[in-house]
Amino acid sequence: MKRILLTILALSLLCCHIGLSSSSDWFYKVGKRDVLSISVPGNPDFSIETIAVSDEGSINYPILGDVDVDGLTVAEIAEKIRTGLIERKLLLQPAVSVDVKDYRSQSVTILGEVKTTGKHFLKGRERLLDVLAEAGGVSATAGEININRVTPEGSQNIVIKTSELLTDTVNKNPLLVSGDVIFIRTKETAQVFVSGEVAVEKPLPFVEGLTVYQAIITAGGLTRFGAKNKVKIKRTANGKEEIVPVNLSAIEKGKQKDVPLLPNDQIIVGRRVF
Repeated sequence: MKRILLTILALSLLCCHIGLSSSSDWFYKVGKRDVLSISVPGNPDFSIETIAVSDEGSINYPILGDVDVDGLTVAEIAEKIRTGLIERKLLLQPAVSVDVKDYRSQSVTILGEVKTTGKHFLKGRERLLDVLAEAGGVSATAGEININRVTPEGSQNIVIKTSELLTDTVNKNPLLVSGDVIFIRTKETAQVFVSGEVAVEKPLPFVEGLTVYQAIITAGGLTRFGAKNKVKIKRTANGKEEIVPVNLSAIEKGKQKDVPLLPNDQIIVGRRVF
């Protein structure tokens, strides 16, 4: 019991000496071009509102000179400065805290179907949803998400469907790594195709509930050579091609129900014989 109390006391003293950082992520590794602030309460000469990490990975701190901070957490930097102040006999038992004011060393690139593309600086342990939210969210036409990552073992490609990201935020919301390139692809839109004796042969966007009659009207209707009783739908189901005959005259007279279409259906209007 005595040992436990001593351990708790030692940890309490350590926290008091170092000070608690308000950084968004205690485990963030500071890097080159990050901007820090250093506070030593009661000692304004040793407190610095803004100090940038150099390209060599160090900061120039009063009296201590260049202090290497690249790859250290804010807690480790605070302890390093505190130790230096004590060893130089500048302060007896200073409390030192370090915060990251501006994150500039670790970044990912976002491209594709998001509101704001470009470079995004990571603020600690950020996940995919965090970064997409800061980029303004994905567009309505967003489809598959690809994360390209270079590791010591080689290139890695992580593929995530937008629908999975929204429904499974535990397994489909990975932590990001500096250097990741996130590409949000455009969602592939299903189509139907109208050809033959219609005013304009063209593909049409598929929407749920679209019928063969509506598709033909959208294509400008039949030409004067179009045969209402020679319309067919060519579709592929389970790897097999299927032909569905359609009689437009019967549909117009209410004798036959209009035929609902499926994605990638092909409507072919035949030519009548005079």
